[in-house]
Amino acid sequence: MLKRNYLIILCGLPASGKSKFAREVKSILETTRNGAYARIVDPDRIRKKLYSGVFDYKKERLVRKRNLREIQSALKKGFIVISDDLNYYTSMRHDLKEVAEKLHLAYYIIHISTPVDQCITWNEKRGKPIPNEVIYNINQKFDLFNTYSWDTPFSSFNLSEVTNLKAKIEQLLKLIEQDLKLTLEQSDINKTQKIKNRYKEKLDQITRKIVNHYLKDLDDNSLITEIVSLRKVFIKQNLDKEMSNSEIAKNFKYFLKMQLKKEKLNSSH
Repeated sequence: MLKRNYLIILCGLPASGKSKFAREVKSILETTRNGAYARIVDPDRIRKKLYSGVFDYKKERLVRKRNLREIQSALKKGFIVISDDLNYYTSMRHDLKEVAEKLHLAYYIIHISTPVDQCITWNEKRGKPIPNEVIYNINQKFDLFNTYSWDTPFSSFNLSEVTNLKAKIEQLLKLIEQDLKLTLEQSDINKTQKIKNRYKEKLDQITRKIVNHYLKDLDDNSLITEIVSLRKVFIKQNLDKEMSNSEIAKNFKYFLKMQLKKEKLNSSH
């Protein structure tokens, strides 16, 4: 198991099987991945804490704020966090994306795509804890994943067609771990390249300043050309080194002195 947590963003209709899916993900993570701890953040639980759980649109802003805060807190503590919510608006998914990105963590949008008619059937079997009209209404308002490149589901599951949920989730987690590994490797490559680029800029700036100092009193065009050329040689020879600013300046001055001395000796023979 990679030592890096991440955020799973579930999205789907009410009664589509998201909570069952979330519980199974948590169970598999904690029983098969050594040292992995998962936390499910469910806004329904937050509603119950705040105002007995009865939906009140006037208080939903507070619920959303508390929901994001809990997710951020759990991610900071190293948990793999599962957002067990409808997340049916693009803006909701974007808020979660921002939380993950601010912590430099990966996020994975998982669409529980169980059709609305199946959700209604399952809801009725449960005794209609959610009015059917609410499910139909959310289905009409659901923002599809076709506007932004970041808002593309990593995977999609129609749970009415899944016969072995545990196997499907195990496969999903392996794909997430492979993706995370590649992301971390690319991040290391990018970091190394940034360091190299900064060092190259430093070489360029320091040697350019020294050359300008040398050239300001020179009238000999051939010597000017030679010093400019030597600067390029020095940079090329030292790109793979890691010198401090003072070392670059000291070594470049010495390099110029020795090379120009050599040129002078050669020309005198």
